[in-house]
Amino acid sequence: MSPPPAAAPAAAIGWRGLSWLLAPPLAVLLLRALLQALADADSASLQPLRPATLVSDPAQAMWAAARPAALALLGVLGLALLLRLGLRPALRRWGWARLRPWVLALWLLACLGAGAALVASHLNRAGRQPLPAQHVRVLLVGEVPASARGPGGAEVYFELPGAATPMRLLAEGQPATAFAPGRAAGLRWQAGRWWGRWGQLTPASGG
Repeated sequence: MSPPPAAAPAAAIGWRGLSWLLAPPLAVLLLRALLQALADADSASLQPLRPATLVSDPAQAMWAAARPAALALLGVLGLALLLRLGLRPALRRWGWARLRPWVLALWLLACLGAGAALVASHLNRAGRQPLPAQHVRVLLVGEVPASARGPGGAEVYFELPGAATPMRLLAEGQPATAFAPGRAAGLRWQAGRWWGRWGQLTPASGG
């Protein structure tokens, strides 16, 4: 009686598929860590300027706080629904063996896109150009507690000369009491190579 065939080829295919599944996102994570290590300390002290969302009632405040997570969840659900509606009929028609190269190619393209976005963001931040210093008027101040992601500070909402809407910026490491609504603050800021603005707020001397 002949021995059963060895299962080594199937195991090799399984390990090969697992490596193709895990290696691309691991490479993206390593690239992110490398780019973060290349960022200089002065650039790290600057925080992104963002348009402020001023609200007039608690419902608007709750929606403004939950909107990023809600949009991300909707995106994930939409992608899952698209995969379910598109992948299941394709699997029934062609089978996994014929679809696997295409799925792998899409997976690699997604990881390459993530890596390209990281490189573009790094080059954008590395090519920032200083803008003339400004004095801004503080509108609102909120306390941001320290966490594993950063030392916290004061979330300052302010009027920027020439801007159509108020802006907000995290004054990292600063207490909220350092910025009083209605008073002035100094803004040192830079423009990205292609998009975005970053800055650092300091309380104006003498208020």
